[in-house]
Amino acid sequence: MDLERKVEEFKRKARALGLKVTPQRLAVYKAIAQRHDHPSAEELFEELKDKIEGISLTTVYRTLSSLESVGLVQRVPTLKDKVRYDARVEPHSHFICLKCGRIYDLDTIPQVNRKEVESVGELLSCTAVCYGICKECKGEEV
Repeated sequence: MDLERKVEEFKRKARALGLKVTPQRLAVYKAIAQRHDHPSAEELFEELKDKIEGISLTTVYRTLSSLESVGLVQRVPTLKDKVRYDARVEPHSHFICLKCGRIYDLDTIPQVNRKEVESVGELLSCTAVCYGICKECKGEEV
């Protein structure tokens, strides 16, 4: 989906969820939606600070938190301290390189034994994170 369609879909969903589409929210969403490297709040702030007057790191954090709380972005679990974000919220998995820290999207989610999971509680969502060494770090062609 191209950026323009993603932004229109974002606006529609945000309004349907009762979330105002402010210039800051729109700018943060656009910045994350056009990236595939799963940026941190700090990286998004660095990208936006000269483009959006008065934006602060706190604003970026609050915006990401509000977008995450209504399901318009998701956190990507990492082994490092920085939280990373993804505008792709449909079910998918991630591969995280333990050497360079790069995060790759995987289109599939491994099968889950629903009976086992549901013996513990109600399954609401599921994601998988695979850790390894990417082809670039291993010196192979991607």
